[in-house]
Amino acid sequence: MAICALVTLIYLSYRGLYTLNHESVYASIASWMLYSAELWGGMSLFLFFLQVWDTQDPQEQPPLEDVTVDVFVPTYNEDVAILRGTLQACLAMDYPHRTFLLDDGRREEMRQLCEELGVHYIARDNNLHAKAGNLNNALDQTDGEFLAILDADHVPEPHFLSRMIGYFRDPELGIVQSPHAFSNFDTFQGRVNYEKGRFWDEGELFYKVIQPGRTATNSVIFAGSAALFRREALKDVGYIATETITEDMHTGIRMAARGWKSIFVPERLIAGQGATDVTTFHGQRLRWAEGNLSIMAYDNPLTMKGLTLVQRLTYFGSIIHWAGGLPRLALYLTPILMLLTGTSPVKEFTPTLAVVFVTYIGVMMLTLKSIYRGYMNYDLVEFFNMANFWTQIRATVRALVYRKKSKFVVTNKRGGRQGSILPHVLPQIVLLALCQFSLLYGWARHLLFDPQLELLGLGIATFLILHHARYAIAYLRTAMTPSSKRETYRHRLNMPVKYSFTDREGQTVEGMGVSTDMNEEGLGFVAYNSLPVNEYGTVKMIVSGDSLETKGIIRFAAHRQGEGLDGTSLYRYGVEFIDTPPEAIDAASRLVQRFVVAPWYTVFDRHRTHPRANGLFSKREIGRAPFKLPVRLETEGEDIYCSTRDLSTRAMRCLLASEVAEGDTLRAEIFTPLGSVFSLISVTEAREVTGPPHRIMEYVLTFESFEGQGRSCLQSLLELSEEPQIHRDLAVEHAEQRKPMIRPVAAATIAVLALAPVAVGVFQRVHNDDLLLVRSMDNGEMDLSLLEGKNLDRILVETLSSERPDAQRLILLKEALELRGRNDELVRVCRILSTYEPNDPDMGKALVASLTGAGRYEEAADLASRWIAVLDAKGQTDHYRDFESLAARNILRSGDEYGAMDAFRRIVAARPDDQSVRREYAGILLQAGLAEEALRQFSVLPQNEETLRQLVAIYSALGEFSRSEATLRTLLRDNPADIGLQIDLANVMTWQGNFDGAVRIFRELHTTDPSNSKVALAMGEALTWSGDGDEALVLFARLLDRGLDGERLTAGFLDAYLGSTSPSGSDSHRLHWMLQRHHGGTPLNSDLAGRLAMCLVRAEAPHKAIELLEDIVRSNPEDRDTRLRLADALVAAGENERAHHHYRALLAGAQGRR
Repeated sequence: MAICALVTLIYLSYRGLYTLNHESVYASIASWMLYSAELWGGMSLFLFFLQVWDTQDPQEQPPLEDVTVDVFVPTYNEDVAILRGTLQACLAMDYPHRTFLLDDGRREEMRQLCEELGVHYIARDNNLHAKAGNLNNALDQTDGEFLAILDADHVPEPHFLSRMIGYFRDPELGIVQSPHAFSNFDTFQGRVNYEKGRFWDEGELFYKVIQPGRTATNSVIFAGSAALFRREALKDVGYIATETITEDMHTGIRMAARGWKSIFVPERLIAGQGATDVTTFHGQRLRWAEGNLSIMAYDNPLTMKGLTLVQRLTYFGSIIHWAGGLPRLALYLTPILMLLTGTSPVKEFTPTLAVVFVTYIGVMMLTLKSIYRGYMNYDLVEFFNMANFWTQIRATVRALVYRKKSKFVVTNKRGGRQGSILPHVLPQIVLLALCQFSLLYGWARHLLFDPQLELLGLGIATFLILHHARYAIAYLRTAMTPSSKRETYRHRLNMPVKYSFTDREGQTVEGMGVSTDMNEEGLGFVAYNSLPVNEYGTVKMIVSGDSLETKGIIRFAAHRQGEGLDGTSLYRYGVEFIDTPPEAIDAASRLVQRFVVAPWYTVFDRHRTHPRANGLFSKREIGRAPFKLPVRLETEGEDIYCSTRDLSTRAMRCLLASEVAEGDTLRAEIFTPLGSVFSLISVTEAREVTGPPHRIMEYVLTFESFEGQGRSCLQSLLELSEEPQIHRDLAVEHAEQRKPMIRPVAAATIAVLALAPVAVGVFQRVHNDDLLLVRSMDNGEMDLSLLEGKNLDRILVETLSSERPDAQRLILLKEALELRGRNDELVRVCRILSTYEPNDPDMGKALVASLTGAGRYEEAADLASRWIAVLDAKGQTDHYRDFESLAARNILRSGDEYGAMDAFRRIVAARPDDQSVRREYAGILLQAGLAEEALRQFSVLPQNEETLRQLVAIYSALGEFSRSEATLRTLLRDNPADIGLQIDLANVMTWQGNFDGAVRIFRELHTTDPSNSKVALAMGEALTWSGDGDEALVLFARLLDRGLDGERLTAGFLDAYLGSTSPSGSDSHRLHWMLQRHHGGTPLNSDLAGRLAMCLVRAEAPHKAIELLEDIVRSNPEDRDTRLRLADALVAAGENERAHHHYRALLAGAQGRR
């Protein structure tokens, strides 16, 4: 524990000093919310260690003699049947005492019960201060030196008093507390696996781990029942505290403050009723939590007089445990908020943080596992954390705000829900809905806006959300499971049942079966013949040393037919007891305590100390069938009835409360669905299951011989194991109640759908600009219709004006600015991003590239050099190479073509296997006109498709069109449907003068896809060059009419017009439209304007052509081509003098250049 405490302190210190996120106000709030929850957890852990530091059990003491003891059983509205069992058990305790029933319900039936049993009855005329007032009223009317307090459903063991009274030899001892345990194992607060012998109850951590450790500090918590007091100690503190609704805890603190000692006895001495359903569970927990927290207002253990330091801290730790709902909620909300906002509660997920956190969690889990001594179950602890968090929050608020309005609520002891479950499941439904919604929201935001976001934080948040959602679903499934229709719990008990029923024809049906479960109101059993339903009869449960007999009516029946015409028939019946005599009710209580509660707790405890123990009894024989069959053993005295636990043709195993000696030989009758089997058996093995006072033994009875066909009958019975349904009934297996899966998920989904419209609206409003940026970029191209320049300017200004711009928005802006070529703003964005991640090479690369794009070459070179030096020192070769390439590209963009070639040459020499760099180098060489050197670089690359495509460009640059054509045909063999390759082939054929072949290829492509403008444009050019200007002109006109534009299309149309034999009037109109665009703000370059002028001359509009050409000459007098065209146009218009002026200027210019 010391090591764990030290590791926890180191972890919390590291978290507080180095990992809190203060990037923004919200980040600080989120970070401190999580850190506060962790601090709470650390404080709770320290206080827990303080409570369990010394868990040595007190030595058992012999009982005191000649002292008086009063036993108080307070009641308000519990049923007579429940109280009868408790009072009978109190009367049966082996130490002299008086039993008092304290009836706050003032019921006549309770008075009559006390008279019948010989119990003292105390009632009062009001219910002031509820249970505490009831106890104080009894204290004023009694005088026992010691008093025990037992809840109405807490059935004590016979040695309850004698086990605890001896500790009071210490005159300073004020209270001895024993643990609470439950006879109904399968409840909301507990989990049981009968087959594996495992049981876990939420309270076991408290009673088996925490309470034993508090003996050493005299701070044992009075748990409201199962405790023995010294009257003098209670009198010293004014009897039971009445200020709060948890009078037990409050009274215990006051006794400790007055110096009275306390001891916890770890032995189970009572068995009560656990919370059966979600409503009862939360009603009880709300009262406990609210009451404990309210104590702080009256007797704060940190400040009240009389407590030692350790007592102050241990009591404080027990009280604030109930305020853990808010820290738990913070843990649940942290990953949800992380996905919804994109803000991490930690500054950075670093390897150091991971190591510290994993060490902290690992050491803590190992320490807790050691402390809990087999009582730790992580899944169930998390389950009840999920179940309790909202109830604890409610209790905290009520204790702080509505304390004076608190009311004591008696825990429901009957089955069935107490009101609607909605208040108890709604918080978990909302939490589950938030989990679902945050996953959808967070991942959608990530996929849309944060493709470059580090996935570690997103993955951690997703894992935690799924982890919490798992327990929310598990809780909702349990809470939404339909409650039992029975008012009282049915205990699993397999004992012989003798029955007798009369059918409607007056025929009596008698037989022997084996019980499946029972309580004081009814019985379930398996029989081997048909019984009349809704008919009255008698049932008698017979066990060694006890029996239960009463009238009943069969309310339920189920028939199981074996395979074949002569298949074995089994019947399951449910009997409701009618006019149950008091003796039968008492017998039911005794049987439960002796044959259910005591044996099963022995098995559960054995499983914790010997985890490999499987089930109630070990399986020693291969082939034993776990059939439960009634057995009658003939002895010299009375016959002994029991049931088998399992059996084979060699032996059977049974539980007996009557002792038989090993080696004895007895005659046995086994009742089976195939008839009775008689045999002689010998007792070959005996093992104690429970010791005194119940004394249950397990015996192995070996078959020595069989009467008649007994062995064959038994063998046939064992063969029924092959029939699953018959096997289940013979083994008296219980069908597990199915927990709903669809309802919890559906409830959360409906909640999500209800929130969906609001959520979508919020998402669009919050991320409107982000969505605009995303939609404006389609496959890397900017859609200007969606994102006008003014919108981009607005988003940029708003983002950069923030104190700390959002990283996701900056990344989207970076991409948008890159596509629009706005390099200066891009530099600003990249600088900010690099400050967020100053050690991230990727951010450095983006900044270098943006500086290059903005023409700030010296800054780019300097930054790249610094990164290269840092990465070289760290040995990060991948990023190092990227910065080398960026530096070389920066040189190229600066205009130093030869410097760039030299830089790339050195990179290629250092990384000869880096194909991407070699390709880039070859491209620069080709751009510089060094096609031969580019070809040499490509010759050493793998001759794959990418390389061959680039070789086509190199061969074309070298004028080696035949090699280009051959390479293209090679590529087309592997990619015959590649339109781009076919277009390239047609172009190469055109350059070689093979116009017919080129046109043929283009025509096939155009026929296949007439809408492909790229094919139509190339085909028109080929037609023009081949001399077919008329068809080319038609193609270009169609493209213009479709709204397409561009210099290449304009040039193609004009060339086709000049080459056409008979252009149409529509074509002439298109010329005038081009002229209007030229004058209207979309000017053509001088070459295209000259071609347009020549077309206008041909279209008999020489004056417009002359005006156009004169405008160009005036703006650029040195443009000889345009001046020559102007002179020709003047001649065509008959203005020879003006034409001669321009001819002379051209001749003078030519002579001057000589």
